[in-house]
Amino acid sequence: MYLYVDAGRLPPTVEVRDPDDFASLKAVVVAPPHLWLDPAGLAELAGRTDDEAWQGKLAGMIAYAEKNGWLDEHGHIRAHVEVENG
Repeated sequence: MYLYVDAGRLPPTVEVRDPDDFASLKAVVVAPPHLWLDPAGLAELAGRTDDEAWQGKLAGMIAYAEKNGWLDEHGHIRAHVEVENG
């Protein structure tokens, strides 16, 4: 059996596939080259929703992303995905 993790979805999805195959166990992670992130979610995850200086820097990053075509129609920012093997 294996876990199929789709990191390209928000939130990421996890499925157990081939549950009757007990000969091996693995995790298959699908990681696209980019993810689209919600700026408000970033601020919340960073614990900076009330930090005006941090919010100003985030706004600068968003403006730069917009200038380069890295925002989608919902205002989500395109982020590169790096895969780290531990």
